[in-house]
Amino acid sequence: MTPSTAYMDMEFAGIYGTRQGIQIPIEIGVVIHSPQTDTLSFTGKTFNLDINVEHWKNITNDLGKRVNGHRRVFNLINPGHSKNFDAKFHLDTQERKKARRVIATVHKDLREFMRSLNHYNIDTLVFFARQREMETFKNSGVKTEDFLIRDLQDEIKTRFHLKEQVSLDRMSLVTGFRIAKSSAVSTHFSYTIPEKFRYRVKPHKAIGDAARMFLVDQEFLRFPEEFGELLKDHISLYEGQKQAESASRVGESGASQPQTM
Repeated sequence: MTPSTAYMDMEFAGIYGTRQGIQIPIEIGVVIHSPQTDTLSFTGKTFNLDINVEHWKNITNDLGKRVNGHRRVFNLINPGHSKNFDAKFHLDTQERKKARRVIATVHKDLREFMRSLNHYNIDTLVFFARQREMETFKNSGVKTEDFLIRDLQDEIKTRFHLKEQVSLDRMSLVTGFRIAKSSAVSTHFSYTIPEKFRYRVKPHKAIGDAARMFLVDQEFLRFPEEFGELLKDHISLYEGQKQAESASRVGESGASQPQTM
């Protein structure tokens, strides 16, 4: 059986009342590519536990630049119901004990989930900015020594000699990622999404980001020259927009100053 590659993403949130000081994964998404058949398998897990979390979602513009953030407070058992945010709230001693118990349960559930992937014959784990996921695996007691570990964000930065990292939102624009009916699509590729996962394959959901990573990797590995040109064009537009915004702010600041002779 030919080894397969797993593209992994976790979504994190801060435990409410810790000012983002204690973060836990709230879901993990995995897209597994079998090179022998060029097919995808989708799997994931949400951690539905009785704990309130503070979750931030980036709001980006048409070039993938973060322009704002949206904060939600909710209980992991009922994520669809938002709670009011109180900046003064902090966990007391008993609530911190409960938080530690929840973290231990999340780590146990994550270990069990990773064991459930054994039958896929995975030999490579691919991440996009792997630090938090790898720290979580370490804290959970998940062994990763037998896998080849790749960080797609670092690989692209190194391959194209970039000055800074480029976000997954921006890479998805470079590769033309979109959902077309029942498929995840990029410039050169289209893969069917199983019906039970279609509502979850969207940006900033763990399994959706894993799918975005997979298609970015396919474009990067199989069409490197075209990928590089598209990336170069995107960075040029992105930097041009930043400079125009900076100049606009300077102009507004100058206009507000009193004129001197």
